[in-house]
Amino acid sequence: MSKDKYNLETDQNNLIFEFYSDGPKGKILKIVEYQPIGGKFYNLAFGDSIDGTKDFDDFVITNNHDTEKVLSTVASTLYIFFKHHEGTIVIAEGSTLSRTRLYRKYLTIFLELIETEFTLFGELNGKTERFKKGVNYKFFLIRKKIG
Repeated sequence: MSKDKYNLETDQNNLIFEFYSDGPKGKILKIVEYQPIGGKFYNLAFGDSIDGTKDFDDFVITNNHDTEKVLSTVASTLYIFFKHHEGTIVIAEGSTLSRTRLYRKYLTIFLELIETEFTLFGELNGKTERFKKGVNYKFFLIRKKIG
């Protein structure tokens, strides 16, 4: 994604990340959380902090005019997460259909860059396949390439 990212802070387990979005709506604390969902699978969730806590709202529309920078920052957490949680698979799905479409748009734009270090899959009609441009996936799976 974009080289322009916000500075991150993480917890000792590299499962929760924090950063501030900075734009016309002011400085807004964002939370990224990798939630274990069983076995080697983790859900990637993120949104705006609720009252400065680690709780977050993933339905809020911030509209701080920094979408690409925010998504680049969220994407940068994958590198840290996978470094400390080898052999895992991250699932990413938007909290709404429009957000899932937004994620697909940016995954498509940066697919070549993503595939240098990660393998990207999409779920379609109950089946998982390698990510293809132009397909409306329900969610995405990301795995760090080995070697």
